[in-house]
Amino acid sequence: MKDEERAAAGARVMSQLNVMRMGRGPDAPPLPPRPGSPLQVPPATRLPVEDEATAAQAYAYGEVWGRPGLDMKTREHCVLAAVQALCHDDQIHIHTNNALNVGLTPEEIHETFLHAGVYAGITTWHNATNHARWVFLQRGIVQPAAALAPPGARTMTQAERRAAYERVAAALGLGRLGPAADAPPLRPLPGGPQAVTARTRLPIEEEISQLQAEYGYGEVWGRPGLSLRTRSFITMAVLQVEHENDQLHTHVNNALNLGITPEEVHECFMQVGVYGGLSGWHNAVNVARDVFIQRGVLEA
Repeated sequence: MKDEERAAAGARVMSQLNVMRMGRGPDAPPLPPRPGSPLQVPPATRLPVEDEATAAQAYAYGEVWGRPGLDMKTREHCVLAAVQALCHDDQIHIHTNNALNVGLTPEEIHETFLHAGVYAGITTWHNATNHARWVFLQRGIVQPAAALAPPGARTMTQAERRAAYERVAAALGLGRLGPAADAPPLRPLPGGPQAVTARTRLPIEEEISQLQAEYGYGEVWGRPGLSLRTRSFITMAVLQVEHENDQLHTHVNNALNLGITPEEVHECFMQVGVYGGLSGWHNAVNVARDVFIQRGVLEA
């Protein structure tokens, strides 16, 4: 973008996110820093270099957030998943609030954390939900309570979980270069662990595969709280920041099977690269390139 275009895009994005304010509009009350946060340090102690860092952040809001390739809600889903996986507590706090400002519901935010936890680990899920709860308390979405209420939702039965897995697996076209049942198989990423084959498997591997299928794809992907398209973006975001190349390879292919375009995949990588680093962004691009070549999107 030209400087004028970037500045205009940044102003528009900042207006939509209304960073550190609890609601839309310039008169919305400020979001207090979370207890123990470095954001509680008085601004008067800033070093001059911090102003340069702030300017770099403004560049990202205009140059990346301001791009038309993804809507603001999808961008926030990607960022929430990435900062959860990285355990960047202040960023979880800030972007939970931003997500509410752009129209995500508290339930959608929790669904994002639950889904990301499948790939980043259950501890990151607990950490993110604890930070989100503090934001929800500040905004009056939930009220302080003397004791935790017992969970109201039930988990699926094994039969329901298996049925959900089969439905999700068919929609994602797991392992195939296209959603059709007769589509050719996706070849493993060269040099990756999935490229290593053996004639037999250990019994525990079968149990792990069943757990991945029934819990990951059935219990979580099969929930109605988010679309499969949104869940795909969340998954790619986590796998990018964790450099899980084999899994990212699989899920880039799944994304294309769902109708996500190669350009949208790259927009996801760019958005997440702002928070997870340029090296992880370049790594993700290299992984995706192999999928694009196998599908004829790019020429080898």
